[in-house]
Amino acid sequence: MTDLPISARPRILFVDDEPRILIALKAMFKQDYEITTAPGGAAAIDLIKTNVFDVIVSDQRMPGVTGVEVLRAARDNQPKAVRLLLTGYSDLNAIIGSINEGEIFRFISKPWSNTELRATLASAVRASSVEQIALPPITDAAGVQQPPSGVGVLVLDDDPQTFANLKHALESSRDVFAASTVDGCLEILSKNSIGVIFTELVVGGEEVALLLSALREHHPSLVVVVITHQADAGHSIELINHGQIYRLLLKPSSDSVLRGTVNIATRRFQMLQQHPEQIQRIVVEPNPQLQAPAAGGLLSRIKKIFTSSWAS
Repeated sequence: MTDLPISARPRILFVDDEPRILIALKAMFKQDYEITTAPGGAAAIDLIKTNVFDVIVSDQRMPGVTGVEVLRAARDNQPKAVRLLLTGYSDLNAIIGSINEGEIFRFISKPWSNTELRATLASAVRASSVEQIALPPITDAAGVQQPPSGVGVLVLDDDPQTFANLKHALESSRDVFAASTVDGCLEILSKNSIGVIFTELVVGGEEVALLLSALREHHPSLVVVVITHQADAGHSIELINHGQIYRLLLKPSSDSVLRGTVNIATRRFQMLQQHPEQIQRIVVEPNPQLQAPAAGGLLSRIKKIFTSSWAS
């Protein structure tokens, strides 16, 4: 790989097919960062291949090459660059794609708040200062890739079929636990070494978004995969911005998808455990719901679980 030019100031690439938006973004941030703009996805991918960027902010709905495709190219060519998707409409497939293929840091909604956009971009720049680490595949003595072991998987879903499907896909290669309520989830977390959670969006009539935000605050290396029948755009955006979910799968998912997702999620958990500085790359926005009095009990229980785990 050839060395690419590196600027002293953080380099930001903004991608949008609307010139007025690029002009506005450049004017807003040119005093703090070195700004490059691309008038579309194809031009952005060319720039990504020939320049170094710390943060890439792409609109989704562009003719020809979409924002998801831009972020996928950025992940493959410049994994250190932190990726954000700017979107003004609810395209669920695009949002799922940006989570699963672009490994997005944040969603930014149009029209944006200047104050919030400045804060989000500053957070992305801080995250980009940490060099991304990718662990090599785990292989046996013959060089054959093996699934990571020793990391428990927890299924949080009141539909027992999800647990059954995951157990079948993994063929007893690791410990898999099941919980049908938030209380049951916390009980299992308190007694077992869990690295990956597969969860529905709503369990026992209770949304899990608040739980995921609280878990992210106290156990940031935990890797969360949402698996659901009914994803929606707004909820998915919240789960990234406040919970940094790693993947979003739609039911039913095949054995190969489930098995592959568990393996890659486990390797990510192990990487975050071994290199805690990487957590800066998945820092989340504060969830205002965690400040509500009703969240106090949940937070204290989670804090107690992980404080006890680290002390033991």
